[in-house]
Amino acid sequence: MEIKSLISEDYFVLEDEATLSEFIGKMTKLEKRSALIFRKKKYMGLIEKKRLLKSNIDTTKSKLKNFIEKTPIVNEDADLIETANLMYKSNVSYLPVEKNKTIFGVLTSLGLARAITSLPEIKNIKVEDIKLIKPKRVNLDATVSNVMSAMHQENIDHLPLFENGKLSGIITFKDLLRGYMNWSPKRDSSAKFNAGARSIVEDLPKIGALPINNFSTNDNILEINPGEKLSKAIDLMLKNGVSDLVVKDDDNYLGLLTLNNIFKKVGKLKFVKNFDVNFIGLKDIGLMPHQKYSLKKIIDQEAVKLQRKINDEIFIQLHLKKHDKGGKEKFSVHLKVEFLGKMIASNQEDWDLETAIKKAFNIAQSTAEKKFN
Repeated sequence: MEIKSLISEDYFVLEDEATLSEFIGKMTKLEKRSALIFRKKKYMGLIEKKRLLKSNIDTTKSKLKNFIEKTPIVNEDADLIETANLMYKSNVSYLPVEKNKTIFGVLTSLGLARAITSLPEIKNIKVEDIKLIKPKRVNLDATVSNVMSAMHQENIDHLPLFENGKLSGIITFKDLLRGYMNWSPKRDSSAKFNAGARSIVEDLPKIGALPINNFSTNDNILEINPGEKLSKAIDLMLKNGVSDLVVKDDDNYLGLLTLNNIFKKVGKLKFVKNFDVNFIGLKDIGLMPHQKYSLKKIIDQEAVKLQRKINDEIFIQLHLKKHDKGGKEKFSVHLKVEFLGKMIASNQEDWDLETAIKKAFNIAQSTAEKKFN
């Protein structure tokens, strides 16, 4: 399965010389969770709200370029499992997505998690099969500043809170941003807030000294048993829009199940390639060695997607031709796919060989999907 259907527009764009106050104001007004940062037209990285959990930031002076998270750019045709591995290694909630070398959307961690539940490879995986995060224990009476430092150091979105050694609450980075940075839906249209973040800076010392239980959730904590299916845990995350769950065995707290560690597990899944590709005419179209390598890599990616839909051994024949159309080169692709005694065929033409191949495979994938759904 590819990520194309998961691409979102839940982001906005800022220049790296913009200030954090501009970022906060725009993010509040637009109800977006992340920003892509550019220097002129060059993508530099992204800014996530959870990276701002520091108590010594002057938002009116601090430039975004000092808070940029560098990330890879994923192609819209990328495979689900390789993207999960990329999301894990990047340790971000968003990845920019490109098409024809232009960024046009983002892939969210929750969107990726939703798609992962459809993978047959995770059907029998349980919560206990995923490595849990066990952050340093913090008491319910700790100050906001101490909790912010702990979340920043642990690089987590949720932090369990304890009282007399027993789990008593949980704090999220959303809770902190709402309380610590005046992050409230009622203020989304506030002229005072959107005029700047000076009031935020002035309030920091007062709020930072408050006990964390002023902001934490102490009832209805989202929990999951280690013996439950991973798919159930992901469904619970999606339903509540969270990226972490508390894992408990009866009353025994075991740790946090995070999306990032789920992606780590999924990224390591072994997909057995069960297809064979036969080329006709590849030598006749005059490709350079590096072009042949790139072309075969694309075909391999497309064949993996097709095999996932058919879920059986497939035999692929690709007949490639180059035509002279008024002094310009045009390519035709004739694709045949045999499986389970059946055959799918598709023919496509384009001035770009890669585009023609992708179009042919897209038709084959759509046809296979209809046959098996």
